[in-house]
Amino acid sequence: MQGLGSGAISLAGTPAQQAAYLPRVARGEAIAAFALSEPTSGSDAAALQCAARLDDTHYVLNGEKTWISNGGIADFYVVFARTGEAPGARGISAFIVDAEYPGTGDSPSAWTVMAPHPLARLVFRDCRVSVGQRLGAAG
Repeated sequence: MQGLGSGAISLAGTPAQQAAYLPRVARGEAIAAFALSEPTSGSDAAALQCAARLDDTHYVLNGEKTWISNGGIADFYVVFARTGEAPGARGISAFIVDAEYPGTGDSPSAWTVMAPHPLARLVFRDCRVSVGQRLGAAG
C-alpha cells in the first residue's frame, strides 16, 4: 500500500517533495497513503466532491475520503481534490497532506475485510495545505 502514496510523489513531485518524503518511506520511517475514493463517488475521479480552495499561499481542503488503505496510521496522504480549473477530471489536483495538519481527521473502519492493513474514512475540515504541497500543476 506504500506504493500508492509514494508513487504519486515519485511521478509528479518536485525534487524537494521527493527528498522530503521518499527517503523516509524507503527506510520504513514513514507510512504513505493514497486518498482518492469518496463515499458518494467511489474511485470515479471525475465525480469527486472533496474541494481545495486557493487562499493566498494555501489551499483549504474540505471533504471526505473513504476506504483509504493505511488510513489512520499513515504519516502523510496524497489527497485528490477538486480545484476547479476545468470540469470533470481536469479540475482536480493532488496534494501531500501530512497527517498532523489541523483539520485532518480519520475514523477507523467499521468494515470487516480480509486486508492486511487498516482502512479508514478521512475527513478534511478547513485543512490548510501550502501551495508547495501540491503535486504538479493545478487541475
